[in-house]
Amino acid sequence: MELWTTGNKIILLIYIVIITYFGSDQSGRWLILFFLIYITLNLVQHIVKDPRLKQGVLLLIIAYVLGCAWYEEPNFILLLPLNMYEIASFHIRNKYPALLAAALLPALFLRDLLLTNYAFIALLCFLNYTLIRRYMDKVDRQEDAIDRMRHDLQRLTKKQNDNYEFARTSEYMVKLEERNRLAQEIHDGLGHAMTGALIQMEAAKRLLDNDPATASVLLQNAIGISKEGIEEIRLTLKNNKPLVEQLGLTRLKTAVESFGIQANLHTSVVHHGDMEIITPLQWKIIHENVTECLTNAAKYASATTVHVEVRVLNRFIQAVVSDNGRGTEKIVKGLGLLGMEERTASVNGTVIADGTSGFTVTTLIPYGRR
Repeated sequence: MELWTTGNKIILLIYIVIITYFGSDQSGRWLILFFLIYITLNLVQHIVKDPRLKQGVLLLIIAYVLGCAWYEEPNFILLLPLNMYEIASFHIRNKYPALLAAALLPALFLRDLLLTNYAFIALLCFLNYTLIRRYMDKVDRQEDAIDRMRHDLQRLTKKQNDNYEFARTSEYMVKLEERNRLAQEIHDGLGHAMTGALIQMEAAKRLLDNDPATASVLLQNAIGISKEGIEEIRLTLKNNKPLVEQLGLTRLKTAVESFGIQANLHTSVVHHGDMEIITPLQWKIIHENVTECLTNAAKYASATTVHVEVRVLNRFIQAVVSDNGRGTEKIVKGLGLLGMEERTASVNGTVIADGTSGFTVTTLIPYGRR
């Protein structure tokens, strides 16, 4: 805003100097001095930062302009509108009619050409001030919005970092607890068993020459204790090992959701039946076929929604991928569909494609009951 007032004052001052120079028969040295004093006072006004001091300097400038217009050169009064807008804007900033009235108030005491020039300058400055003021208000609102967004971004970033640190700490604690639990189970199971077996074997070693029968019994006990310890460890590891079907299904869900986020697709994955039937090799084929179908839906079908369903039927494993994109009655087998058929045929399965309503690809894989 200060840049606007400074520029307008320079333009207005040049205009007044010109009309004074060409419209007056005498251009005394005092007039130049008065103009220089006016410029100095305005520089002081823009240097001062305190609002009260600014208003004081503005009142001094207004008094100075009125004095010069009264005693030296009437055209000095044409400098008054800008200063009137400046002093009025401290109190009636967005009340534009009041601003205009304040600037036009000195026109009541003017006559003839001076009145016309004053009214013209006051109206021109008012229009200029109004446009700049609205622009600056808009800039202020945008800066406030940017500050709020920056604050929200910093808050969310801090929250995300806190959540990330919390997740890392939680993961570390879970790992520590799991390690501690496994160590305790091994210590209580295998450790005690091996200690008992070792005691039995030490005793058998000492009795081997004097009492072979008792030594044999002790050795047999040691063997039994060792077998029990090994079996207990095997059960512990089996209970802690994730199920194959959980690994396959979780991996499939994660892949589908990740692809949906990247391709802006709404995805869903459901399953029915006994997932333990599906072997790792079958999960691999299902995963690759589903990935191929997702790629085709995003690239060629212009789909927005993709649904994946895995079912274990009486004799077959069925994986269906359906989308709401462009279908086709006549299906031309490309490299993607041919690759799916080859993968599925390696386990004696088949692939069925249907394009009548959206696009649906069904993978059927036979299995034998365990």
